[in-house]
Amino acid sequence: MYFESVAEKHVLSLLDFERSNKAYFEMSIAPRDAGFYSLDGVGYHVSELLYLQQQKRAWGYVLVDEQQNNQIVARANIKNREGHKAEIGYRVAQEECGKGIASRCVSFLINEAKSMGITMLTAEVMDNNPASEKVLIKSGFNPTLCFRQKYQHQGTLYNSIYFELAL
Repeated sequence: MYFESVAEKHVLSLLDFERSNKAYFEMSIAPRDAGFYSLDGVGYHVSELLYLQQQKRAWGYVLVDEQQNNQIVARANIKNREGHKAEIGYRVAQEECGKGIASRCVSFLINEAKSMGITMLTAEVMDNNPASEKVLIKSGFNPTLCFRQKYQHQGTLYNSIYFELAL
């Protein structure tokens, strides 16, 4: 498996990744707009990521498994960069969970951020996602804030936990 920067060549495989895992992702995060799940929707998303990368405000990566026909098994992002601070996010295919891929994504993002001169990483996780909390804590992130009942998801209000890691 290897990481690649998101590029136009990934649009079809990224669409497949997002469609295949849509129900799984929506168990713990808000759904994307329906228009996202189309060739145009993912194409626009990739174009937006490339624009933000040119602006040095965000970077998108995919984890490709060469043993599975170069299928995307995870996404990893650095986003919302402001000075030396940025936020990370990641998504792992349901069938790949429990294999250390989320930890691999976070480790990769930490190293990428360091190489860019970023000195503070943040992440935000709803408290209905204990697996992500565990990955962040294992990777050295510290919970610093809790926003009570910040998000409504599938009719339930959830707290949001804000994590930080000084690099």
